[in-house]
Amino acid sequence: MASEIKSIRVHPGIGIARVGNSGAGSPDPLEINQNFYVGPEAPGIVVDPGNPNSPASGDGPGPNGGTYRDGNMDLKRQAQRFRIYGQDSDGDTVEITRRTPGVKDITWRVHVQNMKAANFAFQGAYLFDATQMRNPNIQPREISDYADPANRSQLIVDPGAQELSLSSGTEEISLRGSCFFDSDPTVRKYYLPADLKFGDAVTPQDGWVEVTYSKAENIELGRIQLDEDGRLLFIAGPGLAGCVTTPHICLSNPSETHTPPNGTPVTNGTLPNGDTVDPKDYDPLVNQFAYFNVPGWWDDTCGGEIDATVTFEDASKAPLTTRPGGIRDPKAGGWIVTAPPKFAPDMYHVVSIKDRVYEAFPEQDPTLASPALSPADPIRQAPVPGVTKFWRDVYPTLARAVNYGWVSAEAGGVTPENRNLAHGPKQAGNMLSDDNIARFVDNTKDKSSAAYQTRQQIFRIMRQAEHGARDAHYPAPTTEMEGLVSTFPRLIMTLPTDPPPTSAPLPDELKANRSARGNKMPKLWGTAGKPLQNQQLGHDFPNQYLSLTANTLAHLYNWAFGEFENERAGTSPPVPPPLDQIPIEDQPHAMDCAALEPTIGGGFHPGIEFPYVICYRSYFEEAFRVAGGTVPGAVAAFMSSPWQGDYWSCNVAWWPVQRPDIVFQYYPASYESPTPIGGVVNYEGGQRTYREWFRGFDTEGNPLSGSDGYNQMVYAWDKLGMVLPQRDSDGNVITVRNAVAFREYERNPVLNSVPASSAGPACDPDDNEA
Repeated sequence: MASEIKSIRVHPGIGIARVGNSGAGSPDPLEINQNFYVGPEAPGIVVDPGNPNSPASGDGPGPNGGTYRDGNMDLKRQAQRFRIYGQDSDGDTVEITRRTPGVKDITWRVHVQNMKAANFAFQGAYLFDATQMRNPNIQPREISDYADPANRSQLIVDPGAQELSLSSGTEEISLRGSCFFDSDPTVRKYYLPADLKFGDAVTPQDGWVEVTYSKAENIELGRIQLDEDGRLLFIAGPGLAGCVTTPHICLSNPSETHTPPNGTPVTNGTLPNGDTVDPKDYDPLVNQFAYFNVPGWWDDTCGGEIDATVTFEDASKAPLTTRPGGIRDPKAGGWIVTAPPKFAPDMYHVVSIKDRVYEAFPEQDPTLASPALSPADPIRQAPVPGVTKFWRDVYPTLARAVNYGWVSAEAGGVTPENRNLAHGPKQAGNMLSDDNIARFVDNTKDKSSAAYQTRQQIFRIMRQAEHGARDAHYPAPTTEMEGLVSTFPRLIMTLPTDPPPTSAPLPDELKANRSARGNKMPKLWGTAGKPLQNQQLGHDFPNQYLSLTANTLAHLYNWAFGEFENERAGTSPPVPPPLDQIPIEDQPHAMDCAALEPTIGGGFHPGIEFPYVICYRSYFEEAFRVAGGTVPGAVAAFMSSPWQGDYWSCNVAWWPVQRPDIVFQYYPASYESPTPIGGVVNYEGGQRTYREWFRGFDTEGNPLSGSDGYNQMVYAWDKLGMVLPQRDSDGNVITVRNAVAFREYERNPVLNSVPASSAGPACDPDDNEA
């Protein structure tokens, strides 16, 4: 007799879906089915996006010949599949589907929200101010200094909790809602600072402009379906954003045109109608962080709960649910976050959200012998023998750094000062060459050997986290706000209420090394924001550069001193197995990791998938599980509103593997001499050229990448190119000294065309050689 299922959990614990405009506006579920693909479910696996127009042709740039765009050149959405795993009475892991013996029905419950317009203004991790809200003129804070974002219902897109079950027969549910509405439909006019950039002519009155708001209706946050086995598919929204005001408010940063770098503070607290406001409430709309907090704008990203209930044919057996008593069990239920596209799906950031989870929960990191491997400062401890493995713990960091050389101008070595020092395939920073790998896998402790000295040299250029690794990426916790804001009981009590004093110096050792830290690796900006911006604002915050996590630094430390294992022969990394080849008892954890590996774990300013609050252990119930009491959409609310503003602004040295800076084209010297081995061809000769990724023309014929690309990104994001492995005529991946060659594919050619009403030049700029 089959063992009885005793408990269930949803996996992944935190899932990621990505927006795409394919199928936008279509009511036909069958059409939508052809215009999304399911994201990664096993670590290291890059999912093929499929080719619904010609499934057998295999002529696309995806891993198996799929295409990231549909037949209309619209960008496909990336869905997240959620599965139910259980433990039976024998202690064995089982996946529960419609085919599981004894299962009568599976019901999924999904509740997501978009709370961005209702949230606190984002001004960086170190300048959080709970008295400053987005859209401060709508449902403003009262006499109290604080407003609860969850109570600003007019600004929240809430489709409500929705259920989908095997027995319902429903093919799909579209998750839609509205925002910027008022209980009194006649109350629609508000005042905003005149320093905002308006798309229409305005007549300011004492520094204010009267603005009319209209309701944003039928906003699609996503769609849910069941696959053939009853697993849940969460399909992200179409990636839309819009402004509800008249006159239209441009998506821009007013501080760049009004008294830069700080913008013009709002000083007049008396509105033209005689009402009074606190001018400080409106500063985030016009200061240097304005593009995170644009008033009157919405987008269709979201976050929230994924729960499941399993009922059995045996009516005497109670259903199993992740919501016992109608209350979500945070250790069993899942969570979904929708995010912008990942335009380089084969590349991974050197710090992922998975890394942040294990930094917060080192005791649950399976690569560590004990939590002692991850103290606040790993460089001041002796290496721990026998726990670091080169291919598992070290190689991924090195390979990810090399990949930056195909999407980043600085990492690609296109500037004279770093042409021979960067991560390009023929540059000194290509750590994947045969000579380098041979040194890296040699665990000799002979200090005179080339292997030992090379490992030491690489470790010396790694940036150590300021103030210790655990609290390196976010401000120290405080309890000043406990009880003031009920929306985020686990979250808000950890956020500082006041900015740290700008005059307080860092420790002398850190201050003396601040300029030198800019030359350490990774050479990417950190959670405190880029140094130039902080210098302009007079801030001396820590963590202006990204650091690796404590766990990763500890493994690199072991590696540098020869305390590691080379767990496989040769110079090629292991090929990761798909989910169905992973033992079932390991599949739940594999799914948890796979969803969060292709994400951005810093710098958080505010980020791509998550803001800096993901670093707090109090955000989690346990590793990979969002804490109980977290309101749907509450954490995602800290992201840029709308997301396109930050996506344009953070265009250099932030997240090039999600949002490239430049793109390359590699031209091999010969396609005939190499012999393909395992589908890979390694070319030593040839050259490569580069051009900007964000290029072309907007609808007015203005070149992209101009001084004000915020609005342009709203138009152009879904037309930009994918950066994918370059293949030869036989479909083999091309590598250059073991570094995969990447190039741009599937860029919508409409960006190259100047509108007929424009007399601008043709957009086919010459390539630059690198």
